Amino acid sequence: MNQGYEVIRAADGEEGLAKALEHRPDIVILDILMPKMDGMTAMKKIREDDKWGKDAPIVMLTNLSDPDNVSEAAKYNVFDFLVKTDWKLDEIVDFVKQKLELNFINLSK
Repeated sequence: MNQGYEVIRAADGEEGLAKALEHRPDIVILDILMPKMDGMTAMKKIREDDKWGKDAPIVMLTNLSDPDNVSEAAKYNVFDFLVKTDWKLDEIVDFVKQKLELNFINLSK
């Protein structure tokens, strides 16, 4: 369900990090629980990339609504923390569309 957008998928956190750094997508959606590398680690490594990653829009999509995870993500300028059970797939797609449109408007200024 790509809704007209190019979607880059990864089977695990290591592959996701590599693809994110290679392709530099307009938005990154990470789960906290992923094989090989968790989403929090992937997020921190993305932020280490000075050319793209430090400002890349990242959305954390997870079932772990633990306040420590939310707080840790906020330290790395990730303020979109979606709990999977609270969102339907079409709502997530709409959220991502809005986020991309907002980022496009901000970049156009």
